[in-house]
Amino acid sequence: MATGPAQESADENAQRMVRLGRVIRASREGRMTVEELAEHAGVSGGLISQLERGIGNPSFNTLLRLSRALDLPISGLFQGVEYEPARMVVRKDERRQLTITSDGVKHEILTPDMYRKIGLVRSVIPAGYDSTDSPMSHQGEEVFLVIKGTLEVVVGGQTFRLATGDSITFDSTIPHAVNNPSSRVAELLGCSTPPTTAGCY
Repeated sequence: MATGPAQESADENAQRMVRLGRVIRASREGRMTVEELAEHAGVSGGLISQLERGIGNPSFNTLLRLSRALDLPISGLFQGVEYEPARMVVRKDERRQLTITSDGVKHEILTPDMYRKIGLVRSVIPAGYDSTDSPMSHQGEEVFLVIKGTLEVVVGGQTFRLATGDSITFDSTIPHAVNNPSSRVAELLGCSTPPTTAGCY
């Protein structure tokens, strides 16, 4: 049977979810039960059980909650990224990728790992994407630079419309979100200190 790009993409996503489940289980076991992780993360135990079995399509918000509860960088949920202190250069074809299929957002990690004092991520944000109904907040400071298209960044209830080349700097403890109201894909360069997945929205 012939397989096309759509089938390959579905297969890749299924494999990614299986890997995610293994990382969650390995990070949890010996430290807390499913119920304890659910309580710490603020998500249901049933969802965690599904994810550990490689089932489901979690949102970025869910992944962020789990990464915090497990004390892992969110990129580690997908890549098992280990600290590589001697590594400085990340080649274009070596970028680790994090794709949230439920949101359609694709992230490329531009730093060797997420254990540094700073994180840098390139994000591709589909037309119509809107996270304003579930703004994020976390420790640190962030800078967003729009490298393609236009985006609306909402910080503390204020909306800032950014065109290509515009940037915004803000305290990331303030609830923030991103909206792409246009009909075109936008690209964003996000820098955060300390790293979360820079561009945490």
